[in-house]
Amino acid sequence: MASQTFEWHPGKLLRDDQDSSTTNFALLVLNQPLKNGTNLRRLWKNSVIRVAADGGANRLHELSSFHGKFSNLQAIIGDLDSLSPSVRNFYTSRPNPAEVIHDADQDSTDFGKAITWIRKGRKGIDIVALGGIGGRVDQGLSQLHHLYLFHPGPDYAAGHLYLLSGSSLTFLLTAGTHHIQVKEDGEDEVFGRHVGIIPLQEPSVISTKGLEWDVTDWESKIGGQMSTSNRVLPQTKCVEVQTSKDVLFTIALRPIDGEDDA
Repeated sequence: MASQTFEWHPGKLLRDDQDSSTTNFALLVLNQPLKNGTNLRRLWKNSVIRVAADGGANRLHELSSFHGKFSNLQAIIGDLDSLSPSVRNFYTSRPNPAEVIHDADQDSTDFGKAITWIRKGRKGIDIVALGGIGGRVDQGLSQLHHLYLFHPGPDYAAGHLYLLSGSSLTFLLTAGTHHIQVKEDGEDEVFGRHVGIIPLQEPSVISTKGLEWDVTDWESKIGGQMSTSNRVLPQTKCVEVQTSKDVLFTIALRPIDGEDDA
């Protein structure tokens, strides 16, 4: 196994009492259906930069309980083929208007253009991309593809990239040992029990601790064995994953007061 060790505290992204002055992540809203749920409100409050990828601005604006709650966007980025003129006018006429950035490059997605813009302004910043991976299979695979595409190299010098859907948080584990804090002392639990470890790009040998079905030096690959629908043990606060190659790690979100959250 590779010798590098990485520490993860993803629950801090969704803390209810978090002060944005103590966090350093950007919220990227993709052009996917949104609900005005607790997790969106927490992410909005905790993030230091808020960016929409093209039609993601439409999604924010059309929330039924909008009333200006999600109006302080810093930027709208993309080829702008989806951005509604009325939505553009709304965000550019605010007291602190959003910057609208037209990038016509057809060899990159609006998702990728937004990530590049965020990282150019704040090197090493973490990014939470908000958008489900349901619906069309090709769109879901494209979003997972971006987790690999924007994690070049063996470490996280460019910042962590998270994909948050309505039911789970997904991120990339590079080759090495990862300690993933799934329960923080003194904080409300934000994660559910189910986890998956998916070697999407190439086969990997993994070992785990803290799961109901732990494995040791276990070869995992698409079309072979995979640790999906595994579960965090009730007493586990930190899940350990050792992996020989990059793998996706996904963990379910804990339902909040019966919400179907986003």
